[in-house]
Amino acid sequence: MPAEETTAAIVLRARDYSESDRIVTLLTREFGKLSGIAKGAKASRRRFERKLEPFSHVNLFFRRRPQGQLVFITRAEAGEAMPRLEDDLAKIALGSYMLELADALTSEEAEAADAYEVLARALGTLGGGAVTLAMRQSFELNLLRAAGFGLEFAHCRICGLGEAAGGAVYFVVARGGIVCARCRPQAPEGAVRLAAINAAALAALAAAPIEDAAILTQAGSDGALAIARFLASILDRKLRSVEFLDSLF
Repeated sequence: MPAEETTAAIVLRARDYSESDRIVTLLTREFGKLSGIAKGAKASRRRFERKLEPFSHVNLFFRRRPQGQLVFITRAEAGEAMPRLEDDLAKIALGSYMLELADALTSEEAEAADAYEVLARALGTLGGGAVTLAMRQSFELNLLRAAGFGLEFAHCRICGLGEAAGGAVYFVVARGGIVCARCRPQAPEGAVRLAAINAAALAALAAAPIEDAAILTQAGSDGALAIARFLASILDRKLRSVEFLDSLF
């Protein structure tokens, strides 16, 4: 029998399977994203009660199967406290988006320790503070960096220079960053025009930990559009949580 392994994990999604089992997808600190089956999860109070629901932080215990991607989840113990999202529609909406985006930007069993840390800190911050556009943008930029997509908003991707205050820059999705007005003719690709102040806000949000989002300035509708265009270019599906979240901001 394979040895039992353990890791800190956050439940991304879960669904019932058969009469008593659950299939759960988690983002783990040590093993990246894992999907597993929890036999008897709907009946076992001692091993699983309310610990395999989305947003849960758990210490996961599992065994690998000789074949197949699903691991056998043997038990789950309470880890860090769950964020308090109940009765707060905005927190539920942003939290659900955080889980879904983390799911979309990670792969089964690929290294994702940085993404795990970003998600854990984001949910903790969300649980203890107000929902803002700056928090959403900070999470998106931090998670993108953890996933290997470090977007550049402070310096032109062509000449490397910053843009003077009061000017405009252009976010070019294919280049993963901005080009200045001087270099725009050298970048014929479609672009999102950003006010310099909003490009600077995105640069600050990308550089700061998500815990600082509450004291940082949000990047406005053009900044939100730049991030959305980039995410659409790398994701293979439209996230179900986006439409509802967008209706609240």
